[in-house]
Amino acid sequence: MITRIQPVQKTDLITELDRGFSLPARWYTDPSITEREVVRVFRKSWQYLGPVSQLAAVGDYVTGYAGGVPVVAVRNEQGLAAFVNVCRHRRHEVMKGRGNARMLQCGYHAWAYDLAGGLKRVPRSQSEPDLCLEEFPLLPIRIETLGPFAFVHLDEDAPALMSLYGDLLDIIAASGVVLGSLEPYSRDEWRSQANWKTMLENYLECYHCAVAHPGFSAAIDVRPDHYKLASHGWFFSQTGPVRPQA
Repeated sequence: MITRIQPVQKTDLITELDRGFSLPARWYTDPSITEREVVRVFRKSWQYLGPVSQLAAVGDYVTGYAGGVPVVAVRNEQGLAAFVNVCRHRRHEVMKGRGNARMLQCGYHAWAYDLAGGLKRVPRSQSEPDLCLEEFPLLPIRIETLGPFAFVHLDEDAPALMSLYGDLLDIIAASGVVLGSLEPYSRDEWRSQANWKTMLENYLECYHCAVAHPGFSAAIDVRPDHYKLASHGWFFSQTGPVRPQA
């Protein structure tokens, strides 16, 4: 349940932000605000799921979360598809991790779905004459790609991924990075005991780089007149020249 949040005057808040102040402290500590952010931000925006190269062959699948909702993406004969990764029977997680499979099978009662999300096999279903498999497919969600990256969205009516972030590909190309040449190397995950905005706000500036990241600062010129931060509507970019000795 999302509780009511004490209102803040929008004009006062914008004025404080323009002056360089942060959001009110409780916006980082109040669980009810976090719940609202999950619903209004993460469940209403495109969420990165993984590299498309991990979905290259028919049957390849990857799992993840979008706004706290478990999701699974798979390549089938028609292309990429994504679903809520929850069995329609007892809401158990269907797939784990990533891999390749001919069917998406729940590990609880072995309900099995084809790669298009259709329910195809239910153990002992012959004893349930009124059970219609066609009525219980996995719930589909949007999946689109941006270069070599796959994203998912829980809202079927959301704007297309490229319409929001397509300019990012031009910015990356102008930097000299060839996205098509990149290959996944490793993946690390950290769980932070902090509100997500704490991390976001820290990496949207490089004021701390010279002190906190000496290795990065030795390779990239992070001086304010050389290191550039820019807003592009739905995303930010940060660019800096490589130091000659790097």
